[in-house]
Amino acid sequence: MQYKHIYILGTGKVLKMCQKIAEDFFNQKVIFISDAQLNLDNFFNQLKNCLIISANNFYIFKKQCVLNNTIINYHNALLPKHKGCNAHLWSIWEDDKESGISWHLIDENIDTGAILNQKTIKIEHDFTAFKLLQIQHKLAIDSFIETLKNLQNNKLKFQQNDGGGYHKKSELPNNGFLNLSWSKEKISRFLRAMDCGALSGLAKPKIKIFDNNLEILFYQINKFDLILNLSNNTILKITKDENANC
Repeated sequence: MQYKHIYILGTGKVLKMCQKIAEDFFNQKVIFISDAQLNLDNFFNQLKNCLIISANNFYIFKKQCVLNNTIINYHNALLPKHKGCNAHLWSIWEDDKESGISWHLIDENIDTGAILNQKTIKIEHDFTAFKLLQIQHKLAIDSFIETLKNLQNNKLKFQQNDGGGYHKKSELPNNGFLNLSWSKEKISRFLRAMDCGALSGLAKPKIKIFDNNLEILFYQINKFDLILNLSNNTILKITKDENANC
């Protein structure tokens, strides 16, 4: 299979590794496109008969580009569940028992295209969103050759798009605020869901105490207590019954 050109758009290790894998697979140069250098709408809308790889990317391709090219995307969830942004965070918060990754074709909607490849991850009780995302990124890379073979052989599975939920980039669990009336298990899920790593760009979780909105800088969860280090240099220790309901 030969494309007029192959382009890749995205960030981080997933992009770099998938670029190399695709070049070896197609024996063709894969060109990295940076949104800092180009007007992406103008660039992509003039392409025809190209392969575009969206690897850890937030740009939304427009209809003209979608209709004239083949575009494949890595999404860090088992579609159709958790379409949109920050799927790893929502998997932890919603107490999913498993998550995973999807490589799929891009169509005119968001995260609704035919599936090329999916891999499943069991979510352990101590997973943070950051840890889950690291595992997802590695799995996306490890499954990419299989994905390209499925693309080459037109091996697709169409999504049942009657559910799964969609998350906007601006959305956070409970608007990003911890509620101390929750059970210990729910508090743990919230903190682990909001634990996305220092470079995530997401706001830190907050707690409201005496009309003050304070950031939760660090947290510890042990058998008996939850310990929160707050932005006003306060350390808050919370003892919760393991069996209490929210």
